[in-house]
Amino acid sequence: MRLLHTADLHLGRGGERSVAALDALLDAAAREDVDALTVGGDCFDSAAAADERRPELRERFTDNPFEVLVVPGNHDVDAFRENVEFGPDFRVLSADPFEVAEVADGEVVGVPYRERLGDDLFFELRERAHEDAVLCLHCTLDAGFGAGATGSEEAPSYCPVQTETLGELGYEFVLAGHVHAELYQRKLPNGGLFIYPGSPVSHSWAETGRRHAVVVDTDDANVQPIALDTYYRDRFEATVTPGEGYEVIDRVEGWVDGQDTDRSDLEVRVDGFTELDESAFDERLHAAAGPATVVNETRGVAAVLDHPIYADFVDRLDDLDLDRWEHVDDREQVERRLVETLAELLAAGEVTHA
Repeated sequence: MRLLHTADLHLGRGGERSVAALDALLDAAAREDVDALTVGGDCFDSAAAADERRPELRERFTDNPFEVLVVPGNHDVDAFRENVEFGPDFRVLSADPFEVAEVADGEVVGVPYRERLGDDLFFELRERAHEDAVLCLHCTLDAGFGAGATGSEEAPSYCPVQTETLGELGYEFVLAGHVHAELYQRKLPNGGLFIYPGSPVSHSWAETGRRHAVVVDTDDANVQPIALDTYYRDRFEATVTPGEGYEVIDRVEGWVDGQDTDRSDLEVRVDGFTELDESAFDERLHAAAGPATVVNETRGVAAVLDHPIYADFVDRLDDLDLDRWEHVDDREQVERRLVETLAELLAAGEVTHA
């Protein structure tokens, strides 16, 4: 059984970007010659969005060489309470407490959204497990992800499950949804693999980096991330220390050159202290960042580096035993803190310029 797994598409959020991500997923599924495209919850952003988009989606879910198997998530569980038609290739695994779809020589066991797994369902799922079955559900693993990782959720603990619990169920693969942030995999105690694919399109700045889906081949126990040409957000962050201004600018330029600027929003955030003139550094930084939004919080410290207090302190460092202080890692740390403090004192007028 060969699957392409995704989750948290949230059709209806992000306008045409989400629809374009669906098209990218369908293209990838055909290209990878999978038996099914599995969606681990929140295919739609809401029941209203599902109803609005349903007519235009029927064509997309027709005549594909694979099935589209969807488990309801917390956002779209109400969209599937009635018998609605999204297309002949689109199947919702919504039966309570779970529904099984036969796919090629295996099975996909889909658990529709629920607040808790519960003991009864645990034992039923464990009894259903075998080497050719995969489990698909919308859940929070170990409650170890912050609210930001789940997009706009205020409380991320929908259907919380523990790694140990999933291991006891005995599935070789657990394909999940709910965490948007990035592709995440974890080995289960039984040797199986838990997979969050991340959202296939960036819905917020909590979802940075290029987006992926995951090909799972149960016959040879192979897992392969597939990069998607979909809209994404990404951020470059750096702290400048004196003497590194040009190096950071070169890194920014290289980072932007490696991005797909036609389908992304990029942000460059730089703070710290530079020996360069502030205006000159800012101009060079904007030029290197190109289309990216620039947040420049650096401060020029030429006056600090020329100040006799700085020169005298640096000379004294040679005679100090830094190992005496538990929270001091190295000389560079001390010099950096000196630059920060002296710059603040100069700016506040507490110390006069040399």
